[in-house]
Amino acid sequence: MKNRFNILYKPEDTWKHIKEKNFSIPQVYLRVLIVMALLPPFFAFIGAVYSGWKIGNEDPVKLTWESALSISIAAYLAILVGAYIFSRLIHWMAKTYGSDASLSDCFALVVYSCIPLFLVSVLSAYPVLWLDMLFTLVAVAFSVRLLFLGTPIMMGIGDEKAFFFSNSIITVGLVLVVAALAMSVLFWANGVGPVFTR
Repeated sequence: MKNRFNILYKPEDTWKHIKEKNFSIPQVYLRVLIVMALLPPFFAFIGAVYSGWKIGNEDPVKLTWESALSISIAAYLAILVGAYIFSRLIHWMAKTYGSDASLSDCFALVVYSCIPLFLVSVLSAYPVLWLDMLFTLVAVAFSVRLLFLGTPIMMGIGDEKAFFFSNSIITVGLVLVVAALAMSVLFWANGVGPVFTR
């Protein structure tokens, strides 16, 4: 449990500890992801149902709790499945960069690198667009830094190869985000979407 937050202030030592421990995928799910992945859907649910999104002087836009609950459950499952898919793609790319890292190492790299993104989601309980965007950008930068520090250690490759590998990981991550957005649009177009209270 301690590693979950040690990564924020002692990243290199924590990455080495994670690599030495060689956690399995179920262990990473149980130690980190199952709990941390609850944060974004939970706080987004609170923000969407009780606080609402407000732009300018308009009344806040809120969702019905049923609609917000179904979206939150879908988002939680998407995080759990998406992290595994992301790690499979990293594992597939690893040989290109001379890495013999296991799938478990790739999964740990994905999950622990995303911890700042999980934590910043607390702000969505009371959504203020400019503030959320500002802190989300800081969390993204922090996650990218963790990824760049963790890649050479978890993948067992030199710094130069790790730099290019990290950039490839970020590219794949962006592709997955776009794919997730496209899937959500398809769901919304077929009637599985938000229901607003006004």
